[in-house]
Amino acid sequence: MNNNKPTNIDKNRQAIAGIQKHFANVPTLLLDGVQTPTQSVVAALQAAIDAIDVTRAAETARHTAVAAEQAAKAKAAALRAALKILVFNQLGATTDAVTDFGFAKPKKARTPTVAVKAEAVAKRATTRAARHTAGKRQKATVKGETPSPEPTAPAAPATPTKPA
Repeated sequence: MNNNKPTNIDKNRQAIAGIQKHFANVPTLLLDGVQTPTQSVVAALQAAIDAIDVTRAAETARHTAVAAEQAAKAKAAALRAALKILVFNQLGATTDAVTDFGFAKPKKARTPTVAVKAEAVAKRATTRAARHTAGKRQKATVKGETPSPEPTAPAAPATPTKPA
């Protein structure tokens, strides 16, 4: 059963047309065991059509408003980025005026100590050894050799030794 808005509108319009064509002179209809005036049935079906039209218009307005919001946000983001460049160039990145515009001061780059660098080198070497990785120069020095088969000679019989 297709229950989308255009289908509902079409079904309701067809029902209204059928009532007006076949039950125009009938004052009441027996629906679910209840006597219902014909005009109230038509009015209820028309009210459903009107409600769907209202929600469709509201949905279209919402989509239009969301599109306008996204365009405005994109334009504002581009202007903020250009303003940030201007502020950093004109006033300097380290001044307190940068925060007046809502921009964060750039963080200072950390210089690692000698101990941290040495630890990193040791970890890197350990990892390479564990993973058996090698650079292209190390790989170039590795040459594969095929093992030569050893000749199998028959074992010589043991020679008896003479007592002296």
